[in-house]
Amino acid sequence: MATKSKPASSSSSPNSTSRKTSWSFFTVLLTVLSPVLVATLVCQLDPFEPAHFPIHELTQPPLKALKKNDHMLQGSELVGFKQLIGPEDIAYDSNSGVIYTSCADGWVKRVTINDSVSDTIVENWVNTGGRPLGLALGHDNEVIVADAYKGLLKDKWRG
Repeated sequence: MATKSKPASSSSSPNSTSRKTSWSFFTVLLTVLSPVLVATLVCQLDPFEPAHFPIHELTQPPLKALKKNDHMLQGSELVGFKQLIGPEDIAYDSNSGVIYTSCADGWVKRVTINDSVSDTIVENWVNTGGRPLGLALGHDNEVIVADAYKGLLKDKWRG
């Protein structure tokens, strides 16, 4: 008795490839459309109603802001006048009572304020060789300088 042998089916036949392609296409399509459909249904269930604009706000005259506050600096004193060139930022060390300030000339200056401003001592503390913009005190009261050209610098000059 003769039996006809069927050719072995391979997984790379044209029919199986088209089935895999269509199956993956529908999976991607379903994955993308499902969240969109769910979001659409949720937004449909929760109506959006804008708040009404209060008409009385249009009838009142606008508030006027003061252009100059004459009392803002009342009682203040100038510290380091003509000794600090373009001070940018300060850091106050409460333990020693010293103010550190970064200046436009590249110096971080140490300012010691005594009982009066006339007794203030301004000393050149360290020159970063760049443009110090910001100052902060670290956890161990070390001065951290943000320099425009050199980046973040941590003091080794404490003394």
